Amino acid sequence: MAEFPLAGLKVLDFSRVVAGPYATRMLSDLGADVLKVEPPEGDVTRKLAKRDSGVSGNYLQLNIGKRNICVDLKADGARELIHRLAAEADIVVENFRPGVMDKFGVGWADLSKINPRLVMLSISGYGQNGPERTRAAYAPVLHAESGLIARQAEMSGGQPTDIQFAMADSYSSLHGVIAILSALRTLDQTGEGQHIDLAMLNVLHSADDYAHFALDNIWPKAPETLVWEAPENRQILITGDMKWLWIMFSTKDGLQDPTPEGADIPTKVRLRKEAMEQHIMAHESFDALTATLDRLNLAWGEVHPFGPEIYEQTSIKALGTIVDVTDDDGNARRTVQSPYRFSQSRSGIDSSAKTAKRGEHNVAALQDWLNIDDSEINAFVESKALISD
Repeated sequence: MAEFPLAGLKVLDFSRVVAGPYATRMLSDLGADVLKVEPPEGDVTRKLAKRDSGVSGNYLQLNIGKRNICVDLKADGARELIHRLAAEADIVVENFRPGVMDKFGVGWADLSKINPRLVMLSISGYGQNGPERTRAAYAPVLHAESGLIARQAEMSGGQPTDIQFAMADSYSSLHGVIAILSALRTLDQTGEGQHIDLAMLNVLHSADDYAHFALDNIWPKAPETLVWEAPENRQILITGDMKWLWIMFSTKDGLQDPTPEGADIPTKVRLRKEAMEQHIMAHESFDALTATLDRLNLAWGEVHPFGPEIYEQTSIKALGTIVDVTDDDGNARRTVQSPYRFSQSRSGIDSSAKTAKRGEHNVAALQDWLNIDDSEINAFVESKALISD
């Protein structure tokens, strides 16, 4: 049977919310043994839009497949326990504010002495050493300060509001995985681990394909990718600006120009757009419309309402995008699958995957990682360094 690409790697995961947990979910999907170190109060996303029974869908999506220990870093013996785990780990991931890990004696300076081969990823809003290093930096804050929110409002003609996608968090996780794999490559060559300082603000600007407009001091033109009313009370997005769509419909699909001779530009644009609206709606069915667009080689996408129905699409099923799993209360749930499809390797989770309770693997994981005996585990429980639900 094909092997997982990262099988055998051990990941100590201190991260919570999105930036970090998504990175470690991907590492887990690729075969790494990810041990989530959850604080006594729990990851806040456990109860985010929580169901009547079982963990929240957000927590499930970002943390399924990981093992879980619950550690109070303030308790006697907790630092010793983390040091012992770090000595066995290949990777550590954290997204506390800069300085928090150091305060508990489990920062890079401490852990790298214990394990010189360690690769540690620290995700923060403004970097580990920057002048704004101590600021709280959730995704919407970075979206605002990077100019993303203002640009979106200007180009859409709407009010400034955050995008409904934690882009700063998710992209930081993606770049975090790239950085980790790069550091592992360097480790193979040099035998030395390293610390990765990943600032979410840097990530947003790096990934922004509109950055060149600001750098060149040119205001971007609003894209003319338009959404049209379509047959059967549906909506369709067709790529391409108005001019190109008009050329295709008028020269290759028989649409006549309704513009009177001598009309000014605004009138010409309005009348031609109205003609295209009528032309699109004149198709006898939605399938007939998409057949026309395919014949004209125009890229299109149906505007689906956001909800469970979007996961019933043909390609979603064919790609295996959704997987049936079990949550921490034993409920049948669904979540998203790994996007990786290798020709020779495995990735992702299967239907046996379940979301761990807080501290569920205090015993099993510590026995696996440290070959620890029951008396030592009991000592950590008695000192309240280890906690479980």
